[in-house]
Amino acid sequence: MAALEKIAGSFDATMRLGPTIMLVGLGDLGAAVLELLARQDGLGQIVVCSRRTAHGVARCNLARMGAMAQGYEPSIRFVTLDINEADAVAETVEREAPDLIFSAAALQTWWLTDLLPEEQAKVLKRARFGVWLPVHLTLTLKLMRALSNASYRGITLTAPFPDVVNCVLGKLGLAPTCGVGNLDEIVPKLRLLAAERLGERLDAFDVLLVAHHALQPAAFGEPMAEVPPYYLRIYFEGQDVSERVDAHGMLLTPYPLTPGPPSCFLTAASTVKLIRALLSDDETYLHAPAPHGLPGGYPIIVTGGDVQPAPIEGLSLAEAIDINERSHRFDGVERIEADGTVVFCAQDVEVLRGTLGCNFERLKPAESEDQARELMARFREYAARHGVSLPR
Repeated sequence: MAALEKIAGSFDATMRLGPTIMLVGLGDLGAAVLELLARQDGLGQIVVCSRRTAHGVARCNLARMGAMAQGYEPSIRFVTLDINEADAVAETVEREAPDLIFSAAALQTWWLTDLLPEEQAKVLKRARFGVWLPVHLTLTLKLMRALSNASYRGITLTAPFPDVVNCVLGKLGLAPTCGVGNLDEIVPKLRLLAAERLGERLDAFDVLLVAHHALQPAAFGEPMAEVPPYYLRIYFEGQDVSERVDAHGMLLTPYPLTPGPPSCFLTAASTVKLIRALLSDDETYLHAPAPHGLPGGYPIIVTGGDVQPAPIEGLSLAEAIDINERSHRFDGVERIEADGTVVFCAQDVEVLRGTLGCNFERLKPAESEDQARELMARFREYAARHGVSLPR
């Protein structure tokens, strides 16, 4: 294993200046982020961490070769790391001293239900996304605890279901800097449609959106009996043109995207944009979920390596938070209690009980891993009963 890691770093003998990024997790999203980061100028070293050494070395080599074929010279190095080993995480962070950590690590990817036969997938999806919270929370909770123990004070971005996960972590005093993707993935669609509607150049349009992960299906064309609450304004050269372009109609205009792993490149693009802003000295206006543990997503101001919710004319921060807290239930989350315990909506609990035999009415952070293991095992049993062998 040590020899493989040595090979992975063999192209990086030249000392490079610039910020160091640590990327944790090399699933579909982590790999997509790596590929895009490898094609960015001005970065120092990309330290890639995963528990699967051979897979990780190969992915790093692929990203390096592809970037070099396009004229870039990325500095990429692989380190074997298991988030379950808290001491190893702390030691690695202290040794590598990253300026920014991005984690895409989760126990199970979100698109596996799409591999089920259509009828069984439809039945199981009646339990909304929130019921899968244990598989998204477990590793992020372990990572944030390890970083806290290591006294890491740098930037931390997390990908797994941040609109809820990071809110839970905030209750525990472990909130990352912010999450990635989600509402920010809706913004390009709105800018594009507004520019087409008015026949004006794309870069003249700005969007202001307060919205939860739960809004995404409706924003890309999935019919919903009730649309989650949100706040939306669209500006052309600084002038509010929301009514003129029918902003709310555009939001719900179908805009189909390729499902499954290919969609990770949209999240990856949003992630790299945020990483570049956080590592810049400039002040940047963006959107991101869960800044410092707030529920849902907001327009943000990025400056000095930190994020803060951007001021919104006519809408207080308390009102924005309320929009996102009311949106939790559209993802199957009834509420998040003061100690981080998540209470699931009764209808979603019933679906899981009837399909997988799981009886999870609430999730305490300390019980996340046990619930995740049971949920994943029962899901695999359910898939096997219907003739599907899920990938590991």
